[in-house]
Amino acid sequence: MKPTTILITGATGGLGRAVSLHATRQGARLILLGRKPEALMALADEIVAQGGAEPLLHAMDFAGAQAEDYLQLTELLAQHITQLDALLHLAADIAAPAPLAHVDPSVWNRVMRVNLTAPFLLTRACLPLLRPAQAESGAGKVIFMADDNPASYLGAYAISKAALSRQAAQWSDENPELCVEIFTPPAMPTALYARIYPGRAPDGLTPVHEVAIKLLQLVY
Repeated sequence: MKPTTILITGATGGLGRAVSLHATRQGARLILLGRKPEALMALADEIVAQGGAEPLLHAMDFAGAQAEDYLQLTELLAQHITQLDALLHLAADIAAPAPLAHVDPSVWNRVMRVNLTAPFLLTRACLPLLRPAQAESGAGKVIFMADDNPASYLGAYAISKAALSRQAAQWSDENPELCVEIFTPPAMPTALYARIYPGRAPDGLTPVHEVAIKLLQLVY
């Protein structure tokens, strides 16, 4: 059985790192996207140290990336892979939680670009690589991360996540050859959680590695 090829955004975040390491143990071939090159290289070293194949790395800041940047990324990927079995949209930004009246427009735009626009542009660019996966080994899978936190005062974050769930549903309806999933993780001790609930102890939260295992069950 050939290795599963998985592209993970937000790969160096708390959940992204855990998913990358668990996927490596299952023999996956990984393509890791993140904002900081040094963090990506450190994660790659960790993957290789535990016996995994060296992942493909690509540093990209979703807050400033344009449509052509995503197309160029997939052109580069096509030089190394013939198909993409799964695309995991794990990157997220919350900025500083605040009431909407106090959200700076530049912060609003950044959160929307990272949480909503980037998944659209990347999925769109990856369609040629995802569709061959459907022909050979079942549907190419695209997994979006939802957050059903009903709290107000989260600025653009919760709004972007609600819109992302609608985007995922539309990708699914319009592309029945793909397998589109929406994964809503439980509360877990990550940097994102700490920004939503500053000062709150992480007691009782679901360990990140357990969430990573549940997420990867949608891939395999």
